[in-house]
Amino acid sequence: MSIFSKQFRDHWQLYAFIFPILLYFVIFVFYPLAQGIWMSFQKMGLLGPMGFIGQENYRIVFTDPTVIQSTISTIVIAANITIFGFALPILPAIAIHEITRITWKRLFQTIIYMPYLFSWVIIIGIWMNLLSPIGLVNSILVSIGLLDIPISFFSSPNFARTLLVAQTVWKDLGFNAVIYLAAIVSINPELYEAAEIDGASVFHKIRYIILPHIYPAMQIVFLITLVGSLRTFDSSYLMTNGLTADKITTLAMLIYERGLLEFDLGVASAAGVLLLAISILFALTASKIVGYK
Repeated sequence: MSIFSKQFRDHWQLYAFIFPILLYFVIFVFYPLAQGIWMSFQKMGLLGPMGFIGQENYRIVFTDPTVIQSTISTIVIAANITIFGFALPILPAIAIHEITRITWKRLFQTIIYMPYLFSWVIIIGIWMNLLSPIGLVNSILVSIGLLDIPISFFSSPNFARTLLVAQTVWKDLGFNAVIYLAAIVSINPELYEAAEIDGASVFHKIRYIILPHIYPAMQIVFLITLVGSLRTFDSSYLMTNGLTADKITTLAMLIYERGLLEFDLGVASAAGVLLLAISILFALTASKIVGYK
């Protein structure tokens, strides 16, 4: 009897619990992934595959200026979302932890977490109302003399990527801050007391107590933010117009346009494989950098 057969007989209950999870991944992850890779080597029509064409779809992907621009936009947007989305939530997490009254702590925690619960339609709507030519931001800037005429933020290519990154970071700020806050709460209070006795300032407490102890949480947030940012679609789709498309059309959005709007499923599948390869490469690189295992 093999070692595997003995282990299966001794621990069959554990394998029974794992089987539904494996079945889920096989049906909804691995099979669609294999299907997409297979389609990337096919000439696809409205009625299905029309024959094997080898690397032709990949040649189009790597030579099409639209795909190249979308790849660059994806990487630039993902880098900015990852940097700011990873670092900024640390500040509200520390601030909320310093609040002593439980009522105020819960209130501020709810306020910063609330945008995470909104759909992207609501998020875009809020920002469009604030930044429209007759919105609050333009009205204030014009009234105090910083602007002569209002700025059309959402139709300006110069602000497109900045707005996309800012909205994503703002939406996810509360969720990431809660992760950091949970790590901060778990720190032994005696460490703060010892630091105060030694005359440590607030900055020293953050530098030598809080940041080292929440480093595992920082690793998790960094990887989650990075992988999520590479699949940016909803915000890009809702913000895109004729003036900003070149700046904020990501690979995920391009796959949608080529596959579902233009029915070019072969090229869309090849672009999807490219996005998968970039995601895996970035995730592995990030894991090595932050030392996550």
